[in-house]
Parts: sequence; structure tokens; C-alpha cells
Amino acid sequence: MGKQENVESRIQAAIARLESLSEAPRALPEQGSFLGGEVTESSEELEVLRAENQALRQEVLELTAAFNGLKQAATNVSGKLDSTIEKVETLLEQ
Repeated sequence: MGKQENVESRIQAAIARLESLSEAPRALPEQGSFLGGEVTESSEELEVLRAENQALRQEVLELTAAFNGLKQAATNVSGKLDSTIEKVETLLEQ
């Protein structure tokens, strides 16, 4: 579960950065202030966040695929165990 916790913490950090980024324009007094260097920094951070978003989406897809594989394996094992239990019961009944 360590990888899942890592993904969750990265998602939470990305959300916190997005929230702080979304609050930044409200703190600016006028639209004219968008010509300053702060916009460049915000644009750069937005690009970083987009890249991280894409990486997290890929990790989620990989984890989902791994989960589905484990789920299928558990279903297969469960079916085999049920079959084995039935055979043992049949043998014991004889």
C-alpha cells in the first residue's frame, strides 16, 4: 500500500498547489498587474502541475490495472478453493 499512499499524498499536494494558485489572482488588485513576473511564475507552475497531473493519471491507470489483475486472480483462486472443498466434502461423504 506504500505506492498508493505516495500517490494519494502527491494528489493532495497537487490539489493544495492548485488551490493556492487559484487564490492568487483574487489577491491581485487589477487586471493590469497580470503583466508582471508573477504571471510567468504562475504559468510555469501551471505547466508543472499539468505534467504532474498527467503522471498521476498514468499511475492511477497502472494501479487500476494492477488492482483488476489481483481481483481476477482472487476470483480464480476462490473458484479453485470452492471446487477443492467440494471434492474434499465428496470424499469425506464416501
